[in-house]
Amino acid sequence: MRALLDLVNVIYDPIAVFERVREKPRFWAPFLGLAALQIVIGFLMIPYNRAAMRSVMSTAGGPGPDPSVFLVLGVFSAPIGLALFLVLSAAVLWILVSVLAAGANFKQLLSVVTYVGITAIVAQLAGLVVLILGGGPESVTSMSDLRASFGLDLLLSERSGALGALLSAVNPFSIWALVLTGLGVSVTHKTSRALGMGVAAVLLAVGALVQAGFAMIGMGRGA
Repeated sequence: MRALLDLVNVIYDPIAVFERVREKPRFWAPFLGLAALQIVIGFLMIPYNRAAMRSVMSTAGGPGPDPSVFLVLGVFSAPIGLALFLVLSAAVLWILVSVLAAGANFKQLLSVVTYVGITAIVAQLAGLVVLILGGGPESVTSMSDLRASFGLDLLLSERSGALGALLSAVNPFSIWALVLTGLGVSVTHKTSRALGMGVAAVLLAVGALVQAGFAMIGMGRGA
C-alpha cells in the first residue's frame, strides 16, 4: 500500500519516495495505480474521441460504423503502451547513467520513471479539463481538437507538424517530469544533482525527437 500511496507522495515529497526506491525498487504497485488512472481518464475521453472519429468519417464520405467498441478496446489496451513506454524510458536512463556514472541499476530506474509517470497522468487530466471547459464533445470537430497544448508550440501560428510536436514536448508537465527524474536518478544512484538533471534533460530531448519523428511520419502518410 505504501508503494501505491507514493504515487501521491512523489508530488510533494519526491526525495523521501526516491530514498525508499533506493532501498527497495517498486514497479507493479505504482504501475497498476497509473494504469487504473489512465483507464478512468480514457473512459471519460470516449465521448470526445467518438466525436472526433465521427467527424473524420463524415469528412471521408460517410457516417461509418460506431467507433465505440474500438474506443473501449483502446482504453483497456492503453496500459500496455504505458508499460512499454516506461521500460524504454528506463532503458534509455540505464544507458545514460551507465555511461556517466558507475553502477546503474535498471530496477531502480524503472521505479523512478514509473513514479514520475504521475506527471503524464496529470497532463492527461489537464487536457480533459480543457475539453470539458471548451464546450464538451459537441465542440470537437477534428482529431486535432483532442490535443490541448500547454507547450512552446503555443508560440507558433501553425502548431501541426514536426516542429509543433517538438516544441509541444516542452511544457510545464514535461519540465516537472524532468525535475522529478533528475532527483530520482541523483537520490537512487547517489550522484550529483547536476548529473541527474543532465541525464533527465537528455531523456526529455530523446522523447521530444521521437514525438517529432512520429509527427513527420504522420505528415508523410497524409501527403
